[in-house]
Amino acid sequence: KHIKTDLFLNQIFVFTPKGDVIELPESSTPLDFAYYIHTDIGNQCVGAKVNDQIVPLTHTLKSGDVIEILTNKGRKYPNPDWLNIVATSMAKNKIRSQLKK
Repeated sequence: KHIKTDLFLNQIFVFTPKGDVIELPESSTPLDFAYYIHTDIGNQCVGAKVNDQIVPLTHTLKSGDVIEILTNKGRKYPNPDWLNIVATSMAKNKIRSQLKK
């Protein structure tokens, strides 16, 4: 039996600005993408661009999107409200872990 932590039927394929392909569940947001790349990128996230357009962090990503995460290196911890925005258990776990520090 295969147990999957994210029970999504469909995956999307999105791109970093450098062209790297990232696979995420279809209801993912820019924050899910940020935490997928690196915990620090997620924690320092202050905004996102999708296909060169600034979008809210609640934006739902689509296959083919190019995502750029805007960061503030001075930011060390995530916003607790982000737990209501992210779709992946990986991002939720990383946010919870950082909030405990």
